[in-house]
Amino acid sequence: MLNFTFAKDCKSFLFTNSYELLLAALLFHLYGSLFFHDIYFYGKYIRVLNTVFLYLAATNSFFHRENKVSKTYGVLLFLTFFLNLFLLNFNESTALDGIRNICVLLFFSLTLFNISKFLFSPHRLDKALISASVAGYLLIIEIAVRTFLILYLTDGSHVLNNIDFSYHTKTFIDTTYFCTVTITSIGFGDILPISHNAKMVTSLLGLTGQFYLVVIMGIIVNKFVSHKQ
Repeated sequence: MLNFTFAKDCKSFLFTNSYELLLAALLFHLYGSLFFHDIYFYGKYIRVLNTVFLYLAATNSFFHRENKVSKTYGVLLFLTFFLNLFLLNFNESTALDGIRNICVLLFFSLTLFNISKFLFSPHRLDKALISASVAGYLLIIEIAVRTFLILYLTDGSHVLNNIDFSYHTKTFIDTTYFCTVTITSIGFGDILPISHNAKMVTSLLGLTGQFYLVVIMGIIVNKFVSHKQ
């Protein structure tokens, strides 16, 4: 009886705080290297763990609105888990790594779409809405980073300048930094797009980030006013 109650409480916690868990997973996945001095240790062990945490948190976020995960999402989840956990040791220039990145890109896109449905649904202003809003913003960065990782497989160092390609985790960190600086309109200029595709992706990232912020602010203000009334 006690075990049943504990399991029920855990299930309730996961479903109630699904967007908060997703937000924490995204922050740790994108910026977790901040807490580790040894990048190679972080890349070999910690990134694998926080990638699993991110996929589980993203899957759990679907249960905030629905009773089950769609078949399409389930297939993508399986492929992403398999290709990420079992193909990490393959050279990044292989076709398998390209397939893995495409699966992850679709995975994050589907998660962002699910969050968008929640943000536009009739819902009062609460911590779930705020967490989902920030998580959506970070998912755009995740999608952009994954897009550049795919471009690296075809164009290599001719996509962005000043990117460290000596180790895959360093490449991920540099690309995350560039996407974060771009979407926030800071634009330091230390990393710049070189190829045509990179310039177009960078432009779309900037436009998408600004559009998302405008829409989210409108949604939050509207729900705040409706809640007060």
